[in-house]
Amino acid sequence: MILRERVGTEIGLMTGRIRKSFRNGKESLGSFQTNVSERTRRAARKTNYYVHDNAWTMMAVTAGLAFVAGFVLSRVNQEAIAEAVGEEIPNSPEKIRKVNSWEFLHSAIPLGLFFWKAFMVSRGRKVTVKL
Repeated sequence: MILRERVGTEIGLMTGRIRKSFRNGKESLGSFQTNVSERTRRAARKTNYYVHDNAWTMMAVTAGLAFVAGFVLSRVNQEAIAEAVGEEIPNSPEKIRKVNSWEFLHSAIPLGLFFWKAFMVSRGRKVTVKL
């Protein structure tokens, strides 16, 4: 009889401790979530200020990364196609197609307009381009 009461008391104490630890865990998880959310917002705000203050630097870095990624991906794509077809990769000057000046100009005009508009916007002017 005494043993049964003691076991019941121990179980009651143990369930109380478990509930308390769950409650503490919920509170600490909530504070952790708030802390992470606040730090993320702060980092996003700092990044936003940095990008707006150094717009040309960010554009140059982005253009450089895009160029490198495009170069690497095109090379990998050429190798995969050549392997699938069973041919060699075209490295000789005869097999590489030359870009004529009209194609280059056709590709460079939108890029030039983009950089001109970005430059004007960075100077605080509103620019509308009508084609």
